[in-house]
Amino acid sequence: ATLAVLFSVSELLERYSMDRARTSMSELMDLSPDTATVRRDGNEETVPAEDVAVGDVVLVRPGERVPVDGVVREGTSAVDESPITGESVPVDVREGDEVYAGSIAEEGYLEVETTTPAAESTLAKVIDLVEDAERDKSDRERFVDRFADYYTPAVVGLALATALGPPLVLGAPLETWFTRGLTLLVIACPCAFVISTPVSVVSGITSAARNGVLIKGGDRLEAMGDVTSVALDKTGTITTGELGVTDVVTLNEHGEDDVLRCAAALERRSEHPIGAAIV
Repeated sequence: ATLAVLFSVSELLERYSMDRARTSMSELMDLSPDTATVRRDGNEETVPAEDVAVGDVVLVRPGERVPVDGVVREGTSAVDESPITGESVPVDVREGDEVYAGSIAEEGYLEVETTTPAAESTLAKVIDLVEDAERDKSDRERFVDRFADYYTPAVVGLALATALGPPLVLGAPLETWFTRGLTLLVIACPCAFVISTPVSVVSGITSAARNGVLIKGGDRLEAMGDVTSVALDKTGTITTGELGVTDVVTLNEHGEDDVLRCAAALERRSEHPIGAAIV
């Protein structure tokens, strides 16, 4: 009974950890807006994002999230793509450039022609990949499963032989040998061995997701133990990702304050992140 309770508790912990990981996934889904402003027959309509068809023109105003993947047909803007690509510095987009669902138009008005349905957007694919990854077992998990497949029946058979063999063959007291067979079963049961690995892996994936790191499965988590070097290629990974003026280079005997004052005056009404940093 105690062993059954232990196994039930381990499964409960595993389900709880997976639920926490799925909560992190739902936070990703929240990055994409539920509705979109679409131009149809010359009129603007607000429709659910999943109802936007390929070829529809979606209107995105400053400060709004792009609801679908598409190509800019009109307008320019600095678009924050960090939720999708990890690029913390906003990307300047203009006619012909591609934009992703979940990214934010920080300045400027855009008209975007939809290229994929909402259910097949880049963000949706990222979410699907992470959810599928939860089912990828590490090498140790697969080894434990294989080990338990052979070890557990062997232990049960040995316990039965211990409990019934001597009484039936040698006429030994049944109660004594039944107790010994049960003792062997309890001691040799690999519950801790079988429980420990999946719970540890799931807890690791969940803890990482809670801290904004998406790990694509137990096998990837396990592989990180062999990593000796890490290459970081994105601003914002180890920095705040916020632009700031570090130096002012002057020419023609102008002072730093004069140059910065002129630049700030020019950028004061700008919504661009670089302009904001100068101001």
